[in-house]
Amino acid sequence: MKNLSLLILGLLLFQFCNSQNIKKVDWDSDIDYLAKELSEKHYNFFTEKSKDDYYKALNQVKSNKDNLDDFGIALNLQQVIASFGDSHTRVNYGEIIDKEQVLPLHLYWFKEGLFVLHTTKENSEILGHQILSVNGTSIKTIQDSLSTLITVDNQAMVKFLVPKLFPLLQVLNYFGFVEGQKVELGLKDLEGNTKKYIMKPAMMNRQNRKMFLPNSLPFCFKNERVFFVDNYQASDNIYYLQYNKCWSKELELKYRNGKNANKLPSFKEFEDKVFETLESKPIQKIVFDIRFNGGGSSSQGTYFIEKLARFLDKNPEINLYVVLGRTTFSSAILNAMDCKRLTKATFVGEETGGKPNHFGEVKSFRLPNSKLRVNYSSKYFKRSDEDVKTLAPDYYMEPSFKDYKIGLDPVMEWIKKQ
Repeated sequence: MKNLSLLILGLLLFQFCNSQNIKKVDWDSDIDYLAKELSEKHYNFFTEKSKDDYYKALNQVKSNKDNLDDFGIALNLQQVIASFGDSHTRVNYGEIIDKEQVLPLHLYWFKEGLFVLHTTKENSEILGHQILSVNGTSIKTIQDSLSTLITVDNQAMVKFLVPKLFPLLQVLNYFGFVEGQKVELGLKDLEGNTKKYIMKPAMMNRQNRKMFLPNSLPFCFKNERVFFVDNYQASDNIYYLQYNKCWSKELELKYRNGKNANKLPSFKEFEDKVFETLESKPIQKIVFDIRFNGGGSSSQGTYFIEKLARFLDKNPEINLYVVLGRTTFSSAILNAMDCKRLTKATFVGEETGGKPNHFGEVKSFRLPNSKLRVNYSSKYFKRSDEDVKTLAPDYYMEPSFKDYKIGLDPVMEWIKKQ
């Protein structure tokens, strides 16, 4: 009996000590720190709204914080920052996402709407289905709410980022679209029939992930995760260059500690191969595809484009096509502007996710109590005399699910016909 009493006493003391170690985040202090640091460190945060607007919005978060959990406060802060017009500056609330509160969905926004491209084996019956609603709320309403977490330079940003936010139950809960884990999706199937489907959060990984399989997969989609790749298409005399990442082994060695350099591809080797092919093969069209390129460092792309421009000056019979997309962002936009400045390229695809003139060169600091990291821009890049919200293609082609389903890349089909 004595031993049992001691055991119970020990458990009580353990619980008491643990309860003392659970510290509530001092959000007032964090918000004050954010107010000061961001206004001082950012290159020029107050281009679209004033400093008074900033302090007023942050004070409103303070006033509302007792009605929200920590994740909700982080989202509220991101809404404030997103409204000030710099898509590189953000609160990294992703660091506190509960991975057990995520729907197993990989979505893509096609011309027709939002479609399921990946899910788990248990949910594979909804692959290729269009999502129409969540718990009776339309996708349009959900899109409008989720867009407040994004600096909406243009609709390309919305099409790219909303599908990534949609599976996060904590985000859907913040806006009141779900309660707990009750998620009823309104769907349209491949035959156009509508139905309801109950989905629960679950981990999705390589072992349990299932993919919607189109009739075939265009080259660009097969290689969208590769840093850079080339493909000579002899039947059409087209030399296709896919540039997905403004990074390489050389840049890793130059700007970072080089520890991961051997795991990365060499851009120098890629460049040598490209110009060897240009000199030795019959080529009528060069395609420079940056539709999936989210940025990195623009320098290697700039040097490459300068060299390509000199080659094209000597070979004016060769036409250059630059493919843009919603994912084209940051340094990739700078490289697109290099093409516009140095060549007579024809631009095809979708509008870019970022602006030609934009803040960048991102640095960060952490809030002292919540430890959330805040990214901010330390430089401004001006590449256009026009203050436009996107780089628009000369010929606009939005991907459709109808084309994707049959393995068609309308951009490449159009280029082949020119």
